[in-house]
Amino acid sequence: MAANARYAEIRFNDRPIKEQLSDPESFVLEPGEITADYEKKSPWRLEELHPNIADYRTAKTSRSIDPAVMAVEEERLWSKVWLLAGISSDIPNVGDWFRFDLGRQSMIIVRNKEGVAAFYNVCKHRGNELVQDDFGHGATSFTCIVHSWRFNLNGKNVRVTDRDTFREEALCRNLDLTPVHVREWGGMVFVSMNPDPMPFEEYYADLLPMMASYKIEDMFVVKHLTIDIPANWKTMYSAFNETYHAHATHPQIKPYVDDHYVQYDFYRNGHNRNLFSVGSVSPRWPDNRFVNVGLAYFLQEAGVKMSALKGDARHVRRALQQAKRSEGNPYGVDYSGYTDNQLTDDWNPSLFPNVTMNMHPEGILLQRFRPHPTDPERGYQDVFVLSAKLAEGRRPPAYMGVEDDVDVSGKVRPPIRRSTHDNPQAGEVVEQDIANMVTMQRGMRSKGLNGTVVFSEQERRIQHFYAELDLYLEGKKGG
Repeated sequence: MAANARYAEIRFNDRPIKEQLSDPESFVLEPGEITADYEKKSPWRLEELHPNIADYRTAKTSRSIDPAVMAVEEERLWSKVWLLAGISSDIPNVGDWFRFDLGRQSMIIVRNKEGVAAFYNVCKHRGNELVQDDFGHGATSFTCIVHSWRFNLNGKNVRVTDRDTFREEALCRNLDLTPVHVREWGGMVFVSMNPDPMPFEEYYADLLPMMASYKIEDMFVVKHLTIDIPANWKTMYSAFNETYHAHATHPQIKPYVDDHYVQYDFYRNGHNRNLFSVGSVSPRWPDNRFVNVGLAYFLQEAGVKMSALKGDARHVRRALQQAKRSEGNPYGVDYSGYTDNQLTDDWNPSLFPNVTMNMHPEGILLQRFRPHPTDPERGYQDVFVLSAKLAEGRRPPAYMGVEDDVDVSGKVRPPIRRSTHDNPQAGEVVEQDIANMVTMQRGMRSKGLNGTVVFSEQERRIQHFYAELDLYLEGKKGG
């Protein structure tokens, strides 16, 4: 059954919300007893970061269909910002490498004796791509398969085959691989094609303390998809940057996720986040006191007996947090470094310009959205599921779509599965979003839109994204 055809009986049965949030940005999710500075509300309102934010309650559809816009993004956005290239656990040893493609550019990320290095994936002889595979292990050099030019792990050219047959003027230029700025931090590897990028710690300053708390360096990839989707990368990214769609697109979560009273935080350099209360009934759901099947499942997973629950559905979230704090919790995770709300809730940061994360101590759903090299109405959605080391029989959160037969022990790094929008293999929740991306992208060419889409105050994160994007496209940021 198509992802958007299920749950018809509960999709639009919402109970009217008595207290609508006229200013969603002002809402603060109540912290538990154990909290941290990185849980606090952002010190900035969106109007402070972008005084012209009122101009972004609409957007032109041409942004998602025009090849000219795509060309400007290539020159003024992708070549200027820091980008998530991959996960550190994929290159644990010297000689391990992976390939990262972004639009028409391809890069090699390799661990050498000095640390992690990044180079454009191109031989300085005739432009052949040096590596075609996704990953490699134990390399001592990179050799071009066309004429066997060779480069060491520091990018230095160490062999020009039949060098004497070249005129000296042909070889007088720099024959080493062209480096790319790279930074390994917190279990992730970031690159920037900007010759003089903003310092990494400045670019991500407002998110680093929160991301560090999840100990991604101790996690490993258990699922990795690259999905070819007939949609612009911004259409895809925006689908995961607002909560307004959750009640209709994901109606099955209403019994156990509060999709309305959500904390919005806006940060410098285009980053933002939502904090979702999980283990709480949506105010749109007809009954917020009965412990429904979804909540009962969470309690069972945490080892909490229904008979031991003090209260009704409104008390489940705190009961789950207390269960995870207990000695010998069933997940096998050390929760001591987390706030109470992190133990249950979905912390959902977006890293400008193209990464979203759904973060839990047990695992992280990390999604990255990349442009197609030539077609503005196609793009790639990379889905990484990262898992902590869990107790026997435990798995990352079910909505992340890790199939039952997938090994989550960390002993085997799964290959990248390449799929398409009509069979994405991403799990029910993400596939519901993918179905929306495809139909929204088709609608961008409808004469019925008059070339414009509109955003509500629940879609402030999308407004934030476009306001920051324009600073780059207009040449006001990025150098």
